Amino acid sequence: MEKEELHKKLDNFLEGNNEESMDGELFSLLVRMDECRKKACPPNKERMWKHVRNALKLSRRRELMRKWAVAAAIVMPLAVGLCFYNYRSDEVAPVPENMGKRHQVSLTLNDGRVLQVQQWNNDSVIQESGTGILVSVGQQMIYHAEKVQLKEEIFNTLSVPRSTEYQVQLSDGTRVWLNSESELRYPVDFVSTERKVFLRGEAYFQVAKDTTKPFRVVVNDMMVEALGTGFNINAYQDDNCLRTTLVEGKVRVSYSDTRQECILVPGEQAVLKEGVLTSGQVNVDDIIAWKKGRFVFSDMPLETIANQLERWYDVEIRFDDTVAKYYRFTGVMKRYNELEQVLGLIEETTNVRFKVEGRQVRVFRNL
Repeated sequence: MEKEELHKKLDNFLEGNNEESMDGELFSLLVRMDECRKKACPPNKERMWKHVRNALKLSRRRELMRKWAVAAAIVMPLAVGLCFYNYRSDEVAPVPENMGKRHQVSLTLNDGRVLQVQQWNNDSVIQESGTGILVSVGQQMIYHAEKVQLKEEIFNTLSVPRSTEYQVQLSDGTRVWLNSESELRYPVDFVSTERKVFLRGEAYFQVAKDTTKPFRVVVNDMMVEALGTGFNINAYQDDNCLRTTLVEGKVRVSYSDTRQECILVPGEQAVLKEGVLTSGQVNVDDIIAWKKGRFVFSDMPLETIANQLERWYDVEIRFDDTVAKYYRFTGVMKRYNELEQVLGLIEETTNVRFKVEGRQVRVFRNL
């Protein structure tokens, strides 16, 4: 890798702008820096410089060292952060007092340990069965399999609570965006003849191409097989149906109970409801708007809107008048607006009013 390119990747990573898969060289650099966390002592800056020089394979000539001082300045804060990570990596660090477990993204390891990944103050690297797991604080988790061939697949489970989103890059390079109140179970490294993961809730998948190992997502009794593609799966239980929306590429959706299946092309959605699998055209941008930080409600019943707001704002919405559930609303709003702002916009164009009482929201008809 060219030095300028690595410098750019490091910069993008620390800024949270990295859109491409992390390559082996960059990950190796981060793992090397994490070696210092095994020492119960303050960071040694001279040792940090040594790791930077070795990882970037720089010349020892002073003029080149001066040229790369900027790259080292970017790496150093990350390395120091890794050193302060609890050297006893087999224990779960305490949750900060100002951050309860209610909205914590959690990682359940194969041995049953549960790590609250958003509690860490610095980027951290942990190891599990020969696979490095880089946890980027508040942003994403990245898996990178080292040269250790596992005999069988070892699974992790990533759980995203209400009011939260999270990203994970699997060991094959596949990127997954998990919506609130969702869960993904996956191998730390894909050693089988297929790449199979299990989803509950909603997620967007950008699948890395591998013609030798098909990528399959299992949701209850439905299976979605990707052929190097981007697609969204919505499988929330309160919707009473499973929706698979194809953004790019091609997917095969199958339902084992009735042996139904369909192949989607971009812009199509497969819906499994009450044992019947159907497909049709949809507005893809509306479906994946959550991934871009927006609510898009297109002539949608208030009951369906309420389900989304409950998951995102972690509230309970109660309809005092059943008829109000069937009122419909159209609008586009930012997901990071305050709940009161969203409810106010709905009140302006729909014949309802809301009353917020703590974490409970009551819905009334305007009579």
